Amino acid sequence: MKISDVKTYIVPEDVSVTPWVNGDPWVLVQVMTDTGISGWGHAHTLYEREEAIARKVHDLAQRMDGMDPFRIKHFMMRAGEGTNGAPIGIETAAAAAGIEIALWDIVGKALDAPVHQLLGGRCRDRIALYANCWSNVVRSPDELASFATVQVERGFRAVKIYPFLYNVGTAHGIACIRAVREAVGADVDVFVDMLEDMPSEAPNLIFDALGANGVTWLEDPAPSSDIAGLSRIRRQSAALIVSGEDVFSKDGFARLCAAGAADILNPEVALLGILGMKEVAAIAEAYDLQIAVHNANTMTIGFAAAVQAAASIPNTKWVEYFPTLEAGSNSFSRFPFELDETGSIAIPRSPGLGVTVDEPALRAMEYFPSLDG
Repeated sequence: MKISDVKTYIVPEDVSVTPWVNGDPWVLVQVMTDTGISGWGHAHTLYEREEAIARKVHDLAQRMDGMDPFRIKHFMMRAGEGTNGAPIGIETAAAAAGIEIALWDIVGKALDAPVHQLLGGRCRDRIALYANCWSNVVRSPDELASFATVQVERGFRAVKIYPFLYNVGTAHGIACIRAVREAVGADVDVFVDMLEDMPSEAPNLIFDALGANGVTWLEDPAPSSDIAGLSRIRRQSAALIVSGEDVFSKDGFARLCAAGAADILNPEVALLGILGMKEVAAIAEAYDLQIAVHNANTMTIGFAAAVQAAASIPNTKWVEYFPTLEAGSNSFSRFPFELDETGSIAIPRSPGLGVTVDEPALRAMEYFPSLDG
């Protein structure tokens, strides 16, 4: 079996627009082989660099013509070879991850096995999801509480909120935390994400509010690069500190672990790839830390990759899910699942990622880099 072609598709942001949140563009990768088996991947696009990332996919594809798709680690090693020894950038990392996920999909289909079975087998039969409640506009405490309640009614037993975004002030943020906690009840986990912008005013008020409302997860109170700041906040806060979503090197995660800057690492599957997730999890395991698989606005294909990776990682506790992106992604792909009473889903047993894709629906979105570069 040899790789015969690599295609990219840019799904426009209007596909995923909802009344709650604006849409996100997605970069999908299709890797084809001479046997007719093709695999699907998803490249990280949080920074709205979708065309640049699609170009990077095509650049990397030049090294893949005729390559054995089973040589996944070899491909990732070559993709990580920066110019003149310089480290690769986030666009190349995202592009490589998109291709890598597609390669795993091919190998699973070729061997008639789910990807997690090829990674050492599943460590669990089910994995817990948490619902991301992000919105691109300021939401009142009542609005946020109502949205979170809908997710709990769907079956999620954990919700993540962003109560302090957009300079709303400490009082507004605390009111949002309190409203969500009262709405969802005491037996649902409430996670708080600061998006690297912890309010400098009265931090102790925030820590007290987290404790009073049973918030055990504080994500990105400082940038992942600010290891000293994260370490200081970790000492101050009773909530577990979560970090790492924008880190795309093993060295970066090793530094977070060694400095005691986080309790939970949340690596992004569409930035590291499935094999990268496994390697980061091994680093975390050596420090007795947990993994929560991050999905930065990824959808069906990226989510499926996250679940496959999480299934084979012993120290994984959560996988992130964006309910607002569900309808848009389901318009051209499927990864069926059902939440149980614990907010968990069964690990899929279908070959590859377990995703089905409507190729005709994507055909008009195929991306071709211009000849002038």
